[in-house]
Amino acid sequence: MKKRISDNIKLFLYPALFYLLNLASNWWTRLEVYGKENLKDISDGKPALFAVWHGKLWIPLFYFRGQNYLALASSSRDGEYISRVLRKYGYQLIRGSSSRGGGRALLSLVRRIREGDSVFITPDGPTGPIHKVKPGTIYLQEKTGVPIIPVGVAIERKKTFASWDRLNFPLPGTRATLVIGEQLILPADRPREERLLIMEEALNRVEKKAAELL
Repeated sequence: MKKRISDNIKLFLYPALFYLLNLASNWWTRLEVYGKENLKDISDGKPALFAVWHGKLWIPLFYFRGQNYLALASSSRDGEYISRVLRKYGYQLIRGSSSRGGGRALLSLVRRIREGDSVFITPDGPTGPIHKVKPGTIYLQEKTGVPIIPVGVAIERKKTFASWDRLNFPLPGTRATLVIGEQLILPADRPREERLLIMEEALNRVEKKAAELL
């Protein structure tokens, strides 16, 4: 009984604290955004896969709020925490992971993308390895044909956590840049391993550009 009460308190408290901290830290960050022209047809209703490395999620999570984008969240308790935050920001949720419900989740994403929904994804999540694209993202692009839009982030003053993804947290008053890359269609005639590398290179390019612009 005590454990159940404790779990329920955490289920309420953790997402609320995460949401408030994310909200406050993004308001105090002086953000400059580049590459908005790459979203022209997306804003007219064309679906896309927005991709950002897991450790750079903090600012894009806030920036892309209120767009009704889809997001994939793990079926675990940690996934429930982040799901509650994502819903507050107006994301639609599909639950699943590589170990629990992953196949069904991917099929649901394919169906929703074909119906016109865009997806916000972390291709190296939810558990890494860091900066390595997992096959699920390639599968989504392969089955739907929609473009991938790589998103890069650089933060001037930040706290880097000792988590697997090296999560970047912006310190008060810092500057940051967010780069929206050119739309990417992976070549269908290339082996899947090669397409994984092409996407990794695209994400690393926008990361590098964000750092240079900062």
